[in-house]
Amino acid sequence: MDSEARLMRALGAKVAPARNPAFTLAVIRAAEQRRFKAATVLALLRTAGMAAAAAALVLPLLAWVPGNMAALEQGVVMAGAMLTLVGVARLMSQRVTVGAR
Repeated sequence: MDSEARLMRALGAKVAPARNPAFTLAVIRAAEQRRFKAATVLALLRTAGMAAAAAALVLPLLAWVPGNMAALEQGVVMAGAMLTLVGVARLMSQRVTVGAR
């Protein structure tokens, strides 16, 4: 039976054809698998880009460090403080959002 005959039979039926849970689940699994693969590739590319950027910054940093150790220490402390502040702010805003639901 071709698709045209199947369509005409379905349109002429008094009730909808029975649902096939196995087919529905297979379609959902395939869609989720495609989404997961795309998300994995995107995460891999993002990580590779960050690693390449970090590797590109290593050589200039190694040349700069010996004469500027005090500035480097102060910069690391300030960066840690900023990361802590941002992390606490994100945590608190997340808790407020969850509590508002």
